[in-house]
Amino acid sequence: MFHRESGYFKTTYQSDMALYPLPIGKMAIAGFAVIFFVIFPAIMDDYYLTLVNLAAIAVVGALGLNILLGYCGQISIGHAAFMSVGAYTAANFAVHFDFPFWLSIPAGGIMAAVIGLLVGLPSLRVKGLYLAIATLAAQFIIEWTLNHTPAISGGVQASIEMPRPEVFGNVINTPMEMYFFLLPISVIAILATLNLVRSRIGRAFIAIRDQEIAAEIIGINVYRYKLLAFAISSFYAGVAGGLATYYYGVANYEAFPLPISIDYLAMIII
Repeated sequence: MFHRESGYFKTTYQSDMALYPLPIGKMAIAGFAVIFFVIFPAIMDDYYLTLVNLAAIAVVGALGLNILLGYCGQISIGHAAFMSVGAYTAANFAVHFDFPFWLSIPAGGIMAAVIGLLVGLPSLRVKGLYLAIATLAAQFIIEWTLNHTPAISGGVQASIEMPRPEVFGNVINTPMEMYFFLLPISVIAILATLNLVRSRIGRAFIAIRDQEIAAEIIGINVYRYKLLAFAISSFYAGVAGGLATYYYGVANYEAFPLPISIDYLAMIII
C-alpha cells in the first residue's frame, strides 16, 4: 500500500518543487525500473515486445499533445501531421546525409517545431472550435505537401526506406533490441515533461489554460507562451515520428493520417 510517511514535511521551496518529494517516490521509480528493464524483457515474447515498442513511441507523441492541450489548453487535430514532418526530416537526414539516429531524430523534432510555430499563429487570434479547424487544415495541407513534393518525400510513392539505427556499432534489428532502444527515450521524454511543467514555462502554460485574461494581467506574455507550447508539442511529435520511421524502416505519409491525430487526442483524454 502506498502511503505518506508521518512526520515528513516540506520545509523549503526546493523540497516542495522536487521531482520526487517523498522517499516512497524514489522507491516506486526503482521498482518500475526493475519491472521494465529486467522483468518484462525476461518474460515477454516478440509479440508483446512489439506492442510495448509501439506504446513507447506513442508515449512520446502523447506527452507532446498533452503539453499543448492538457497544460496550455490549446487544441490540435493535426498532431499526426507534425509526426510526419519529423519522420520525413529524420529520413532525409539519415539517407541523404548519413546522419546517425541521435542527430536525425532531434533534427526531425526541430523541423516539426518550426512548422508548429507557423501552425500555432492562428492560436493568437482564435481558440476552441476555430483553432481545431485551423489545425485540422494544417493536417491536410502537410499531407498534401508531402505527397506532392518528391524532393521531400522521396518520389511518386512518397516513401523513403530507412537504415536501421546503430548504437556503438551494433545494428538494432530484433524487437528486444528495439525495446531497449525505445524505452530509455520514452523515459527521457517523461522526465523532461515532468520538469517542464514544474518550471516557469509550465506554470505559465497552466495559467493560460485556467484563465487567459488573468494570466495576461499578471504579466505573462500569452502570445509567446502559446507559440512556445505549439513548438514544444510539435517537437515531441517530430521525435515520435522519427522514432516510428526508424521502427517501421520506412517514412510514408500514409502512416500519419487524420485518425492517428484523433487517436492521440483519445490517449490524453482517456
